Amino acid sequence: MKIKVKISIDLKESSVAKAIYSSLKPDNINIPVGLDIEMKVRGKHVIIIFFSTKRLETLISAIDDLLACFQASINTLLELLVFE
Repeated sequence: MKIKVKISIDLKESSVAKAIYSSLKPDNINIPVGLDIEMKVRGKHVIIIFFSTKRLETLISAIDDLLACFQASINTLLELLVFE
């Protein structure tokens, strides 16, 4: 079974989308065989596409992990803005 999941996250500014993308891109290395992640920035949107031939639980775990990293990146950016 092949599964494709596309997530598009709308941010307030394109600079924030680019910063989030840059912070997450290194995490998409050494992922398991049968799981691929494609990420791109379109304006103020970060688009993440997951392709999987693995079990559904494996895909859900990968999505959960990447979204947790996404949230951590946003929290870090917010902290930086507070202390500027």
